[in-house]
This record gives sequence, structure tokens and C-alpha cells, in this order.
Amino acid sequence: MLRHQVFALVLGLAVFNGIFSPLVHLVAAYSLIWAPPWLPNDPSVTFYFASLIVATTTLLLSGVPAALIERGFPASREAPGPNWVWALVALVLCFPALVRVLLISGAVQ
Repeated sequence: MLRHQVFALVLGLAVFNGIFSPLVHLVAAYSLIWAPPWLPNDPSVTFYFASLIVATTTLLLSGVPAALIERGFPASREAPGPNWVWALVALVLCFPALVRVLLISGAVQ
């Protein structure tokens, strides 16, 4: 796979985690702290922004190990290795969301 295809995979994993992660409810519960006063109090708007916060956090946290690898090994900047590390860490961060989807779908009891 090319670098931009792996990056698209990372973005997809971040979106998946942003939608299905159990942390979305926790972030939404603290909306009085992060939400500006002009934001509507509608639950769908709160869920959307909480989901966006979790997806962005997943993207940023999963990129830290890849950035450390690129910084530690300058020759790996052109190689796809750091991008695969980024995707792997994003997948690990998606495990609670994956378990939640499996429980909701009834595949696991």
C-alpha cells in the first residue's frame, strides 16, 4: 500500500473510534467544560462534537509513536514503516469501540 492509502486507513480508524468509542459518552458528559456558550444544547450537536473530539484525539495519540520513529530514524521518513505503526496504534486505540460494536450487533454475548 502507498503512504496515502495507509493514511486513509488511519483516518478511517479514527472516525470509527470517534463514532463507536465508549469515551464519546464521557466527553459528551463534560460538554459544559469544552462547549462554547453559543453552541446549541441539542444532544445530536453535543454527540457530533464529542465524536469529533474523540476522533481527533485518536488521530493525534496514534501519531506520536510514528513521529518518534521518524525522528529517531531519519532514514525511515520515506519508508512506509512509520505509517504502518501509526495505523497499528490507531487500531489498538479502536479496540474498545470494536468490542462495543460487537456487543451491540450481538456477535459476542
